[in-house]
Amino acid sequence: MTPQSDDLCRLWQSDSGTGPVDAQDLLRELERRSRSFDRMIRRRDIREILGGLAIVVIYSWFALDAGTMLYRIADIWLAACGVWFIWYLRRDSKRALKPVPDQTLAVYRRTLMQRYEGQIRLAKSVKYWFLAPLWFGLLLQAIAALGDPRGWFKFSMILLIATAGNGFVWWLNEGPGVRYLERKRRELAALIGENGGSK
Repeated sequence: MTPQSDDLCRLWQSDSGTGPVDAQDLLRELERRSRSFDRMIRRRDIREILGGLAIVVIYSWFALDAGTMLYRIADIWLAACGVWFIWYLRRDSKRALKPVPDQTLAVYRRTLMQRYEGQIRLAKSVKYWFLAPLWFGLLLQAIAALGDPRGWFKFSMILLIATAGNGFVWWLNEGPGVRYLERKRRELAALIGENGGSK
C-alpha cells in the first residue's frame, strides 16, 4: 500500500471530523479504483461477447450444413449458448450498481464493495451459466460423431477436448480469477476499513 493510501486509510477510519479537501482526496481515490474496475469488467465483457458472437455465427453455419439431425440439434444448441452467454453477461452488467460521486463516502464505498462481490459471485457461478450448457452441446456433438466413420475416436476426442477445455476455464475463473477479485476487494477494505460503510 502506498503512503498516500495509508493516509487515506487513516482518514477514512478516523472518528474525527475531516475537511472537505481530505474527503475529496478519498473520493478521488475511490473513483480511480472504480474506473479501473469498470475498465477491467468492460474488457472482459467485450472479449466474452465477441466469443459468444463467434459461437453463434460458427455453429449457425454448421447447423445449415449438418449431416444428421443430431448434429443439427447440437449445432443449434451451441449457437443458442452463444446468445445465452451474451444475454447473461449484459444482464449482469446492467444489474450492477455503479457508484455515483455525489453519494456519501459510506454509500459510495458500500456500492463499490458490492460490485466486487457481484463479480466474485459471477466468476464462481461460471460452471452453471457458461460451462454446463456448453459442455452439454459438445456432448451432443460427440454422440452425433458416433455415426461417422471412426466414430468412437471422434467421440473420445471431442469429449476429451471439451472436458479439458471446460475444466481449464473453470479453474481459471474459480482459481486465479476469484483470487484476483478477492485481493482487490481486500485492498479496498484495507484502504477504507471493513466497517467504513457505517461511518
